[in-house]
Amino acid sequence: MSFIPANHKTPRDLKALKAGCKALGIKLEETAIPDLITFHALLDRANSQMNLTKIISWADVVTRHYLDSLSIVLAVPSVMDGKEDIIDVGSGFGVPGIPLTLIFPGNKMVMLDSVGKKINFIKSIVDTMGLANAETALGRAEELAKKKEHRQTYSVVLSRAVAVLPVLLELTLPFCRLGGVVVAMKGRRALSEVNDSEKALELLGGEIEEVVDVKRKLPFSSGQLVLVRKVSETPEMFPRKAGIPQKRPLY
Repeated sequence: MSFIPANHKTPRDLKALKAGCKALGIKLEETAIPDLITFHALLDRANSQMNLTKIISWADVVTRHYLDSLSIVLAVPSVMDGKEDIIDVGSGFGVPGIPLTLIFPGNKMVMLDSVGKKINFIKSIVDTMGLANAETALGRAEELAKKKEHRQTYSVVLSRAVAVLPVLLELTLPFCRLGGVVVAMKGRRALSEVNDSEKALELLGGEIEEVVDVKRKLPFSSGQLVLVRKVSETPEMFPRKAGIPQKRPLY
């Protein structure tokens, strides 16, 4: 993709975006707003061809993609400083990775997904919008987490709507460096999933540090951010082969 849609300059209502950023303690630079509008326009056009998301109106993208992504700062405020090495596991069409890159471009961001068309879309966004600190990785987390360039490399590992927490921990903690954090973006069942994760945490070297209720800052949200600190190295046997974590979760 080498175009910027003609409608990227179409006026949008920015009230919800600005109010949400203010509630999250984010200083929204005016220069970032055109980039968010451009990403929405690119997503809208591509979505008509490959069905990337059902949430596509500007108002819904603001609340359910942009502000939901940016809510990460409630769990990891240091993201706002722009000095983190981040991987977004199961990035889909680039959320939360792209919004976080547009607002906090100083962080290094890798967006990983196993679906080629999604990674191709993300790569087109990175190239078209000139996102210098953003990269893509195509493959399954179970396989890429075994590679030297990815294993225990990242200070922040993000994942949104990928799997139940015991499974997700096996797919994400191997990417996380000692002392770093995994942020699992969850919904209303977060606490129940935390209760099911004791064995996985013990085996994989993680420790629940906090569960952040996003609603306290964004009233429309049902999001829960499970913050997991990497307290010991993940044994080399994890993650297990592709498909095994889902078939035999570490309960």
